[in-house]
Amino acid sequence: MEPLTTTTTTTTTTTTSPNARVAKKRYLHDYGRYSSEFNSGFRLWLEKWNRRSISISLILIVLIVLTLLFPILATVALALDLYHYKRRRGLNYVRILTFFESYLFIELIALISTFLIYFIHLLSLIIVSDPGKARFFRWNYWYQSWWGGKMLFGWSCYLLGIDVEIEVAGDVKSPFIAHYHDKGFKKRLADSLGIGPKIIFSRHASFADTLVPQGIFSLFYHMRYIVKKELLWDPALDVSGSRTPNFFLFRDAGTDGMEVEIEAIKSMVSDFKPTEPDVTCIWPEGTRFSKSKREKVLESFKKKNDTKNYELASNLKHTLLPRVGGVLSLLEANPCGDILFCYHFGMEASSDFGQMMNGELCNRVVKIKFEQIKYKDIPKTKQERIDWLLRKWVDIDQWIDQQDKLYKNEKLSLRKKKSE
Repeated sequence: MEPLTTTTTTTTTTTTSPNARVAKKRYLHDYGRYSSEFNSGFRLWLEKWNRRSISISLILIVLIVLTLLFPILATVALALDLYHYKRRRGLNYVRILTFFESYLFIELIALISTFLIYFIHLLSLIIVSDPGKARFFRWNYWYQSWWGGKMLFGWSCYLLGIDVEIEVAGDVKSPFIAHYHDKGFKKRLADSLGIGPKIIFSRHASFADTLVPQGIFSLFYHMRYIVKKELLWDPALDVSGSRTPNFFLFRDAGTDGMEVEIEAIKSMVSDFKPTEPDVTCIWPEGTRFSKSKREKVLESFKKKNDTKNYELASNLKHTLLPRVGGVLSLLEANPCGDILFCYHFGMEASSDFGQMMNGELCNRVVKIKFEQIKYKDIPKTKQERIDWLLRKWVDIDQWIDQQDKLYKNEKLSLRKKKSE
């Protein structure tokens, strides 16, 4: 498999207003999976390694400091957990502290692993060539499955006491509901969905839900991601994500500057082949849901007098109105991939740092549902696809609302039992 990025340029239109910020040209290149305002090899190399030197240094410093302070912090966390134990029935602060320590340690392991893979691959070229970097891709996919799937997702679920319940529905071989840690679950998932290219459209409620596809699919599928460029400041994600087809989207490119971003988005599916297990993931809302963001979206539509979108967005209680540009680009370039809509409930308990520190994600059930639509059933025209996406987002929102009501009723029943 060849790298998906090619050196190309786009021209952006500048505004005539003297006070407006002038849009800059952006370029796709072979120095990373993102666009840049630079076009010379040296400037691109410098941009990449300047960022990595800062991010890697920060990770190492925080890891060392946290490790040295861990005994003291763990004692404080345990004391706080014991103080709140009657109310919460769990060691949430201890779990969260252990999670952060483990996350940083996993980052370090990931960076060492990527270096070793690169070094061993160079040595292997002395013995046998690697046309199209097929062997290099294979090794990196295996490593990413271990790092993102087993360690980041699987180990995090274990540390935080999360029970992940997964439903597979839609046009599949055999619908089922199972738990993430059930023996043979991932093989059962692959058999039910079928091995072949897919595009995942997922709701976005927290940083944790970006790990869901990697944790669930990466053992049998090759994962590709369209995520925001800011995530390049995670050094392990930066290095690992640059090894395989992914794209770090520059969200502030503007209407004119988005041309080069759209070209890269399309490349995430344009090489799909019916028998290849490639999966591209995108979060159409473009940002994490929150009540304040929902209000800002509604206010924006109101100011523009956009009554249609205002009505659509106001009917969504738990999600934001999806941005159709990236979705339409993927569907337009998609030659054969099935679609998976990812519903989930429970991940929003880690939508901000305060919730994480309060342990709201600990010791709970997280529900995830994948609904598959076969390639042949994808609507054909642009407007049909927009209407279809919006209907599906209403379905996701209503499903979340049902799960939320069930969760609140269960909590209320538990409180009544405790008070008896």
